[in-house]
Amino acid sequence: MKRVGVILLGLLILIGCLTALVKDRIADSLNCPGLIVHCAAGLQKPVEEIAREFEKETGISVHLNLGGSGQLYSQLSLVGGDVYIPADMSYLEKAQDEGLIDEAVRFSTLLAELIVAEGNPKKIISLEDLARDNVRVVIAERSAAVGLFTHEVIEKSGLLGDIEDGDLTKMGTVNEVALQVQLGAADVGIVWNALEFQFENCEFISVPAFQKQAKYAGVGNLKSGKWPEETSAFISYLIDLDKGGKVFKKYGFDGMDTITR
Repeated sequence: MKRVGVILLGLLILIGCLTALVKDRIADSLNCPGLIVHCAAGLQKPVEEIAREFEKETGISVHLNLGGSGQLYSQLSLVGGDVYIPADMSYLEKAQDEGLIDEAVRFSTLLAELIVAEGNPKKIISLEDLARDNVRVVIAERSAAVGLFTHEVIEKSGLLGDIEDGDLTKMGTVNEVALQVQLGAADVGIVWNALEFQFENCEFISVPAFQKQAKYAGVGNLKSGKWPEETSAFISYLIDLDKGGKVFKKYGFDGMDTITR
């Protein structure tokens, strides 16, 4: 009986130690009020879901600041934060050159496409169709990654002047572009192909000028961040094929299996 009592006492002490250890780890995580993640609007849906799952697993809160990739970039040195997720790796490369981030990881391939209403009532199949008099066009501002890409490609094609002289609207983010078409406020827009899984009653059309030039979404940790361990944990979770990778694939994002650092 004495031996049983000693064993029980030992178990109670062990449980007490484990409980104290868990409490200490929870207390440590509570010292981190939350990660500030600057995320391109086109990646909003999957990153929101990944952030919520990460919070459930770790107890570390994640606060998303959404906007165009360029708009967010201009805020990095002013407001700081922990993580930057643009829709174009060129922003991360620039941030590295300016000493704003330590490491950049490419995790998804993005292609631009035309978005039109279901059934394509205006029969739009090419960039040239965007210059037609009866077509209402919506594109993103240059401050969004897809907007910068759109302007460069259309300008190179020689169509920018004709399109700007027509019925053209510019929006701040790629999601706003898609929404304008979905609501019937525009006949055609230029968005990332991954949005196909997010906007119903719309069709997406590939054009050669876009297919030749893929862009890559990426993530980087900001040097201004106050929580390096938590930041590293979030980025690892985001690009893990069995965690964040599954969410990205669910929303139509490709290239998670070719992650490069």
